[in-house]
Amino acid sequence: MTTSRTATGDVSGDEGTWRRGPAAGAADQVRPVEGSGIPGADIDFSGVNLQYLICARDLARRYPERAAVLLGATPELVTLLAELDPATLVAMTAVKAPMLVLRQEPWWWHRLFTALRAPRTEEVWAVLEQAGLIIADGGPQGGGA
Repeated sequence: MTTSRTATGDVSGDEGTWRRGPAAGAADQVRPVEGSGIPGADIDFSGVNLQYLICARDLARRYPERAAVLLGATPELVTLLAELDPATLVAMTAVKAPMLVLRQEPWWWHRLFTALRAPRTEEVWAVLEQAGLIIADGGPQGGGA
């Protein structure tokens, strides 16, 4: 069985996600994290979401134009991201569902994964550069999977 510990202290593994300690009700109690009944819905993306928003905010503060292109965001959204304060970011950890969307088409992901496996650094950079051009051009962004 493989396990990992989340930022909130939950332990995830092949058998699901379990909460330990005071969040479980008692210091030595361990209980499953309640899900919606939808397979996979109990996976906690809050740490990934938080890290993403911190990076997006920092990018929006330093390079608003680049943030708009790289994040596929409107100037208004970039302004909102730049204004995020720490309290708002912490409050976002309540969102457990993934907030990230794979935007590129499957062929693009296939090309990236192939370059990463090779490893062909020049090809990886070419693929990543292409993503920025596709988004900036308004070309296919795909729904992803």
